[in-house]
Amino acid sequence: MADLPSEVLTYILCREPVKTLIKLRSISKSWLSLIDSPYFIRLHLRYSIATASNVTVILRKESELYSVSLESLNAAVELAHPLMCYSNRIRVLGSANGLLCITNVAEDIAFWNPSIKKHKVLPFLPVDRPGDHGMSVCGARAYGFGYDSAHDDYKLVRISQFVDLESEGFASEVKVFSLRANEWRRVEEMNYVLCYMKKNGTLACGALHWVVTKKFKLDEFEQIVSFDLTDENFRELPLPKCLEDPRVQIEVGALGNCVSVTADYHDVRVDVWVMKEYRVKKSWFMLFSIARAEVVGSFKYLRPLAYSKSGEEVLLVLDNQRLVWYDLRKKRVKNVKILGMPDLFEAEICLGSLVPVEASRRGYGKKHNLGEENHKKKRDDFLSEGFKLVL
Repeated sequence: MADLPSEVLTYILCREPVKTLIKLRSISKSWLSLIDSPYFIRLHLRYSIATASNVTVILRKESELYSVSLESLNAAVELAHPLMCYSNRIRVLGSANGLLCITNVAEDIAFWNPSIKKHKVLPFLPVDRPGDHGMSVCGARAYGFGYDSAHDDYKLVRISQFVDLESEGFASEVKVFSLRANEWRRVEEMNYVLCYMKKNGTLACGALHWVVTKKFKLDEFEQIVSFDLTDENFRELPLPKCLEDPRVQIEVGALGNCVSVTADYHDVRVDVWVMKEYRVKKSWFMLFSIARAEVVGSFKYLRPLAYSKSGEEVLLVLDNQRLVWYDLRKKRVKNVKILGMPDLFEAEICLGSLVPVEASRRGYGKKHNLGEENHKKKRDDFLSEGFKLVL
C-alpha cells in the first residue's frame, strides 16, 4: 500500500474504525502524519456521519460507563473514564462528533474522546446567586453540549434557575464554555422554566433543545426552546398543534440529525414525531405511535435513541432497563440482548472519531493557503466519487 497514490490511501483509510486507525499510525511517519492531520480527521468524521458508521451506544450505570456498537449490539465493553467518581455516579452531559462531556459529584467536568482516550478538564465554574434574595432556591440546573460548526468550536451550556416560591417568579443564569477560547462566559438569560431539573439539552441541527414552560405553573402546556450554538440566542421551536395541550407530556430528542418529540398520553399511547425540516412547523410528521399494552407490553418510559443503519428500525429505550428495535414497516418490536449490559442504565449515542479535545490554533479542518486548497479540492473530488460525500 506504500505505492498507492495519497488520494487512494486516504479513501481507503477514512473507511476504517478508529481502533484500526490508531494501530496503523505506527506503520510509518507518513501514515502517522496523514491520520493525525486535521484534514483526515475531518474527512473520517464526515464519512462516518454520512454512512452512519462507527456509531456506539454509551450506557451509564452509577459510576460505570459501557460502550456497545450500534451495528452489532453484541457486547458491552466497560470504559475507563478520566474523572474521579468518589463512590458516586458519573453523568454524561452530552455527545458531539465523538466527544463526550461528563461530570462527577464534585462537579468536575471533562470533554473526553473515549476512542482515542484523550480528555480535557474544564475550569471550575461556581454558581452566582441572583441579587434578589427571594430567589435563593436553585430550582433546576441543566447542561447541554454541542458543536458550533460556524466557529469550529465545542461548547457546553449551563443553565441555573432560581425560584421564588411565594411569588412564583424565577430567574436564570446561563453560561457557555468555549473550547476554542478555553473560558466560561455569561450570555443572555433564558426566560422559560425548565420542566426537568437535570435533563440535558438535546443536540440537533446546530442547536440545543430543552422542554420548558413560559410560567412557573402546573397548568402550562410544555413547549421546546432551542439555543443556537452559533449566535447563542434562545428561540421557541414550533410544535404540532395537537401537542399544545397541558395533558400531554413531551420529551425532546434527536433521530438522525432531526429534532424528535416523544408525546406521552399517559396510560394510552406514546407518539413519536420528527421535524423533517428544522424550524418549519409544517414539516412535523408522526413517525410511529405505540399503544402501551398492545405492542411492547407494560412500560412507563419510552425514548427513541437511533435509527438502524438501514433506516427501517428505531432503537428504543424502555424504562431505562431494556433496549428494543421497533420495525417501522411491520410495527413490531424485537428485544435486544447485549452481553454485559447493566440492568439499569441511561443511554447516549456517540460517534467513534479522531476528533481532539484541544482546539487547534490553526483552525480545525480549515484551508490555509492556495496550494493546500487546490490539493484538497482534487482529493475531495476524487473521494466524493468514491462514497458520494459532499465536502
